[in-house]
Amino acid sequence: MLDSGADGRTRTGDLLYSRWGRPVKPIRDASRFVWQVSEPIEVKPVWSRSGGLALVCDKCLNVRFPEDFPEHAGDERLKLREWLKDRLKAEGHWGAVRATGTTCLDVCAVGRVTILIDPVGKGGEQQCLVFDPLEDRELIYQTIVRALAPPLRTEQPA
Repeated sequence: MLDSGADGRTRTGDLLYSRWGRPVKPIRDASRFVWQVSEPIEVKPVWSRSGGLALVCDKCLNVRFPEDFPEHAGDERLKLREWLKDRLKAEGHWGAVRATGTTCLDVCAVGRVTILIDPVGKGGEQQCLVFDPLEDRELIYQTIVRALAPPLRTEQPA
């Protein structure tokens, strides 16, 4: 017998199915039931197939650099991840290349930001690099694009 609950899940006897038809099972957590998907679902984002990730240490930018150089606290140029994202989008690299923030990478260089470059989609080795976040912005961008971006497609005239 099928019974559709208020949570959108369908029950048949002791089995429970998500609204997407995947089996789920109840997990007892303290005094309540928590419904959990029984298997993880593997996905293949674009950056894992043809590019990679640039992980920008948020602690370097938001805590360490302003502590080392208080005169630069609040400087708009320290919004490096956002700038990289906008630039990658504007130049057609976003998707295959992702710039994302991360917590501390435990590479604390005075006056520097740590960036981990992972060319997962290109099969290369990871690089952990430190840069001056104010003076080296263009170098950071060029290093990320060189390491991660697939060649841009140019349309050939027919």
